[in-house]
Amino acid sequence: MFSLLKLHNLKSRIVGPLRQCSQFKTKLYMKTAHLESKKPLDELIKKFAPRLIYNTIVERKVLRSEQLQKNKSFKKVQLQEPIPVTLKYLNDDIHIKEDTPETTSESYESEVVNFPYNSSGHNVETSHEINESQSDPYSPDVATALSEEVQKRYELHQEMKNWMLSYDNYDDSCLGSEGELDINESGVYYGTPDPKSKISNVPCGGCGALLHCKDTAIPGYIPSEIFKNSVAYGGSNLEAIVCQRCHFLKHYNVALQVQVTPEDYPKVLSTIGERRGLVILLVDLLDFPCSIWPGIGEIFGSRTPIIIVGNKVDLLAQDSKDFFKHIRRTLLNSVKLQGFATFNIKDIALISAKTGYGIEDLITKLNSLKRVNGDVYIVGCTNVGKSSLFNALLQSDYCKTQAMDLIQRATTSVWPGTTLNLLKFPIRRPEGYRQYLRHKRLEILEKIETEEQEFRKQQLKVTKNPKYASLIGHIDVTKNPYKNMKSNEEVKDMFTIRDNKYDKGVTKMGINEKSPEFIHSKWCYDTPGVVQPDQIIHLLTTDELLLTLPKQVILPRTFCVKPNSTLFIGGLSRLDYVNGSSSVRLSVFASNELPITICDTGDAEELYEELLGTDLLKVPTGGADRLAKWPKLEMAKEFTITGINWQRSANDIVLSSSGWVALTGKESLQYNFRAWTPEKRGVYLRDCLLPHAVALTGRRVKNSVAYNKYKFFLQ
Repeated sequence: MFSLLKLHNLKSRIVGPLRQCSQFKTKLYMKTAHLESKKPLDELIKKFAPRLIYNTIVERKVLRSEQLQKNKSFKKVQLQEPIPVTLKYLNDDIHIKEDTPETTSESYESEVVNFPYNSSGHNVETSHEINESQSDPYSPDVATALSEEVQKRYELHQEMKNWMLSYDNYDDSCLGSEGELDINESGVYYGTPDPKSKISNVPCGGCGALLHCKDTAIPGYIPSEIFKNSVAYGGSNLEAIVCQRCHFLKHYNVALQVQVTPEDYPKVLSTIGERRGLVILLVDLLDFPCSIWPGIGEIFGSRTPIIIVGNKVDLLAQDSKDFFKHIRRTLLNSVKLQGFATFNIKDIALISAKTGYGIEDLITKLNSLKRVNGDVYIVGCTNVGKSSLFNALLQSDYCKTQAMDLIQRATTSVWPGTTLNLLKFPIRRPEGYRQYLRHKRLEILEKIETEEQEFRKQQLKVTKNPKYASLIGHIDVTKNPYKNMKSNEEVKDMFTIRDNKYDKGVTKMGINEKSPEFIHSKWCYDTPGVVQPDQIIHLLTTDELLLTLPKQVILPRTFCVKPNSTLFIGGLSRLDYVNGSSSVRLSVFASNELPITICDTGDAEELYEELLGTDLLKVPTGGADRLAKWPKLEMAKEFTITGINWQRSANDIVLSSSGWVALTGKESLQYNFRAWTPEKRGVYLRDCLLPHAVALTGRRVKNSVAYNKYKFFLQ
């Protein structure tokens, strides 16, 4: 009897999860019965839904279709008992007539409605049904969408033909009567190189590469038609223009191929160790330790003072009162594990170079390090936000006022590796009365930000909009109202002719380092990004980058997963729950644009091959040529996780640049996982970054493995 009971329990443990998975798949398949249209996405969903446990796109489509069905049934009930015209418009209801052979569900009718106390009639158009194509953003008219896309590409191509007209140095005498470049080829005209010319000593204001016209594949290239005209009468000096690559990045979001190898980046940074200065090690909080290059510390040595700065904190949803403290501790531990345990780490800062959060506090920390009298270098991997931080510091108290408007902004783009050489600006260290003015300004700013935080908290409770949960700061410049009052001198205008022996006459972009204002200055440098092999962003196209890189607060998506189940983040990564004694909660932290797919592990490989390139995975996207170049997913590492409790996640599994998954299980139970990424890139097990996020999820959705939306927490 005892053996039969044990056999029954063992059978229930094995058959139970399989039966539940098949139940979820059956429910998902039954829901697709609401999809009556024959659009490509609907047909794709009907084909693969029976084999899926969960998919974000399918759930959105099915829920939208169910809502339409409920709206139709509700409107039919309303037709049985018509209400007065006054109540109808006060309640903002839509009057729907029954379909007749003369009128279809897609036709429209105009009827005259007399409002109370109004002698004139107003024509009010009322539709018989809500047009499904208008309410469904995932099902646009294919022909119209393709036509608009072709038109946009044609207009962009025509505009790119005349891209050189935006340069002051370009001689437009070669233009035809219609105002376009006289070229025979259908492609874009990139200008004429001159291999015999010399490379200038002027860096590009966007990426820092030295400007030249020798070769289009070398960084810093500008056409000879623009480069040589800089010395002509009336032409702009080279300091006022950017290279061709930066121009296309800013205006067309197109990256031109240049001959730069990953080995060249450390050579540019090799001089940091020889100079006494400070290093700002910038880390992407959404992609670490993949955004920490292990060998970067060897370039500037262990004695160099370092400030660890975590960027993009505005994209993380707060989960507890110890949110900032826990992130600093987790970031510091990850940095030490990457080879910085014995380095001279001065402080940890959390900022958002995009919204300005934490920038003023970072400047205060930089100014407090009085023993550091050398230059400051912003160092980090590609796409961590170094150029954005450089631009923010350039418009703050950290930059000298005389140079603030004369230095061009660094080029920022979704493309990694934008900065190719060293950009810099002179540092201003406030002392005495200016330091007192800055302190007073920050006190006023703190009160304003406190009031704004309370307002945003109230708006978040009312609207539930994630934008109110984002961290926002303010950056300003401290001004001395009593400057030059005693001597009755006016502040010099930097855009007028100045009586300085180092000036050539008209003030131009760029600064003269030999002038008295800057000759003894210390400088802040924006360095090139070091290519980290663990990142997969270098494998993505522009459209794929826009879908992969988060643009708003990441809302964790939590699922209850049984053993022998597989989770996909788009088509970028895969996580297998191999075995365990019970179910586990997986909280996915990734871009909201990337769909989540869950299926049986036995079907995972076949489903991935069939769904790759479709709307159910989204990334990668493109035709057969693009998919042929996409590297397949390979099993990188296996992990064993020990659960803490159901209210606190144990660990994070980082899946390169696609995101990470927080694992939550029962106390003391062990769970085994396998992680897959392209070319086995960037798979790590780290301490949980947001351990309490799983406790803020809503209730579990009926007949689904997913939980309801995330409940926001603001301090």
